[in-house]
Amino acid sequence: MALTVSVPLLISQQFDSEVVLANYQNGVYYNLDGSAAQVWLGIKAGRTVEEIASACAAATGGDPASIAQQVQAFIDSMLAEGLIANGEADPRAERWSPVLKDEFAAPEFQRFDNLRELLLMDPVHDAGDEGWPLREPHEG
Repeated sequence: MALTVSVPLLISQQFDSEVVLANYQNGVYYNLDGSAAQVWLGIKAGRTVEEIASACAAATGGDPASIAQQVQAFIDSMLAEGLIANGEADPRAERWSPVLKDEFAAPEFQRFDNLRELLLMDPVHDAGDEGWPLREPHEG
């Protein structure tokens, strides 16, 4: 089964071998590196879990069964986080092949919420006479 991005306000940006995801609905962002970034790119390209695992195994020469388990565990964590959802395969799938330099390492993401306030700001509506951003004064 194919996977789709489930958060409407989720953006991703690739920086070399790293992908950063920013969820503008809840202010959380994620860092994916190495195999995690490659799995994400496979999802964005419309590939199934099986296709992603098979391509990663072929690219690294690793054990296909072990890699399939690791990819599935990562997919399950992204499903649990609400970043992706099960969907239908897209017949317009993009070209994709994983770029992995070393042996396959279990994919995982880092989750951050330290920029939540900034990511949730609305520069159009959170402005006042003082300018932008309009923030509540903090008691100190």
